[in-house]
Amino acid sequence: MTQPHSWTDWFDATRAAAPHCFMQIATVAADGARCRTLTLRERHGTGLWFTTDQRSDKVTELRRQRRASEGPPRAEACWYDLTSRVQWRFRGPIRLLLPGDHPDDCQRLWERIGDADRARFHGPPPGSVYQGPPPEPAPCIAGNFSILVLDAERVDVLELASEPHRHWRYQGVDDTAPTRLMP
Repeated sequence: MTQPHSWTDWFDATRAAAPHCFMQIATVAADGARCRTLTLRERHGTGLWFTTDQRSDKVTELRRQRRASEGPPRAEACWYDLTSRVQWRFRGPIRLLLPGDHPDDCQRLWERIGDADRARFHGPPPGSVYQGPPPEPAPCIAGNFSILVLDAERVDVLELASEPHRHWRYQGVDDTAPTRLMP
């Protein structure tokens, strides 16, 4: 591959050929780092959009981080595509889009998730003691539903299918040419 130009075009092409896009998101808790897997729902510009329950530990950790710093909370996401053997790492600030402030976006993603996922938002909080199957999904959007957006300020791409491996770093806006780094 020659030097890539746009990480968003490259990412969209990789994602279109992949069966799934499950990303690991890392946040910082009071007692250390936490990592969990989320499904990427959409990408808008440099923003990666995931759905999340506002009652989850990750949201608590992000809110704690916001209170402890002067800026927005930050996180890193990682996705390894088995088909292309490319690893993607995204770093940047995180924000939540709530149904009351972003009703159209939240409704669109609410309708895209499955019945079982919608039912979980109406059930007990994530991480609580199991109390049986979640309730039937309600037709209305759950009040604790939200969209978690990671705004990628830095994107690292590691091509593992090539020898030698290639490592690219995109910093800032999408149309900035990447820097090639040692893998």
